[in-house]
Amino acid sequence: MEYAWNRGRSVPAQVFGEAVERLSDENGGVCPTWAVVDEARPDDNALHPMFEWDDLAAAESYRREQARHHLRELRIVRLDEEGEPEQVQALVHIVRVGVAGPVEGYRLTALVVEDDDEREQMLSEAKSGLLSWRRRYSHLSQLGRVFEVIDDLQ
Repeated sequence: MEYAWNRGRSVPAQVFGEAVERLSDENGGVCPTWAVVDEARPDDNALHPMFEWDDLAAAESYRREQARHHLRELRIVRLDEEGEPEQVQALVHIVRVGVAGPVEGYRLTALVVEDDDEREQMLSEAKSGLLSWRRRYSHLSQLGRVFEVIDDLQ
């Protein structure tokens, strides 16, 4: 099988893909994440450069990823048109251009939709996510009608 990255990585996709195939074979057809980390652990392993091995840096990076997860999952409960409670995304990831460079973070969705630039950024990110989803599942002919709707958005 031939492999490629959708974004560059420090290790060739073919090397990583072949390791995943082997680890899958060794684990009943499924590649567990722990097996990839264990494979990459030795300094001389080809996958080693893909991971942060400094425990303090890795711990801080993991906590930031946890924060991103919590920020993405926060919802606001409001009443819909029938008076029933519904949950909507509380925060949206945005990037602002500041004097010292880009500033990245999360902002209340209600404020983002009121700002023309930020609303456009949110819509652009939503479309990008849809296109990414479409590419990921393009092999499923059962989703053809959904793909047509996505294609009409472009």
